[in-house]
Amino acid sequence: MERAVLSEAGVELPEAGVRISSRPAPADARTVRTLRERMRGSGARTAVDAVHAHGLRAGALAALARGPRGLGPRLVVTLHNRVVGPRTVRAMGRLLLRVIRSRADAVLTVSPDLDPLVHGVPEVEHAIIPAGPGSGATAVSGATAAASARPARDAPDLLEVLVVARLAPQKGLDVLLDALGLLVGEAAPAAPGLRVRIAGDGPLEPHLRARIRAERLPVELLGRREDVPDLLADCDLVVSSALWEGQPVFLQEALRAGRAIVATDAGGTRLVTGGAALLVPVGDPAALARAITSLRRTEARETAELASRECSRELSGPDDLLAQLTQVLRISLP
Repeated sequence: MERAVLSEAGVELPEAGVRISSRPAPADARTVRTLRERMRGSGARTAVDAVHAHGLRAGALAALARGPRGLGPRLVVTLHNRVVGPRTVRAMGRLLLRVIRSRADAVLTVSPDLDPLVHGVPEVEHAIIPAGPGSGATAVSGATAAASARPARDAPDLLEVLVVARLAPQKGLDVLLDALGLLVGEAAPAAPGLRVRIAGDGPLEPHLRARIRAERLPVELLGRREDVPDLLADCDLVVSSALWEGQPVFLQEALRAGRAIVATDAGGTRLVTGGAALLVPVGDPAALARAITSLRRTEARETAELASRECSRELSGPDDLLAQLTQVLRISLP
């Protein structure tokens, strides 16, 4: 969305002319040289006024190309994720962060728990990541949903739960299945039914499918979907079991759709949902199960839905993003 809002505002956005891989590569040295030439101006190209690098590796390579703080164009880095993985990966992440801390003029973080990682950078603030076309939401969930009423169902007592997530470890879907196992095991014969639909694809699909089948869990894997607004319109409750999140776009969509939300208090989730979501500790299936149970009652969900609609009015939009970018990049609009 950043490129779209800046272009619409009339800001020229020259291409950097490089491709940065997700892992260290011999081409990194050439990338740094190319970025340095592009920043300083080369041939018919003029020097740029500001550089905005997204991600840890892009930020560090841009910092090496630009040089010490105060020289060359202004450098802004947006950090989107924590560094996780084997010890060598974490060590490399710490090295890249050290480069960014020593050279970047400003850092935008998608989650408050990333702020301490860039302590010492002159300007640190939370990135504005609005949901909507071009924001990244369409990678899984399609267009942003407006508040909508649920259609009548053949089984009105069935609690319909929707999860939209990549089927990857970060999303904590095993924790969700553990919670559902507790709910299924504790349910009385006359208790209302429960169905969970998970929209998304990813490497854990075979593992999750096997668990669902073996444990006879009330879960349906929908695969990648482009009709999430329709799925939101037909659900009672939205659940996120993530182990870590930036500013989850899907939860912004759920707020705008006026749906009750249960989520783990992971990363920037609280930053997005405020007091509208029922937040539970990360990695705690019992707490997740209790939260889902607490929203079985229609009255409880109606209260949560009202909170979501009210919270949605405070969500950031493209104008807020444009204001942040012009300020942090020191851009004068034409």
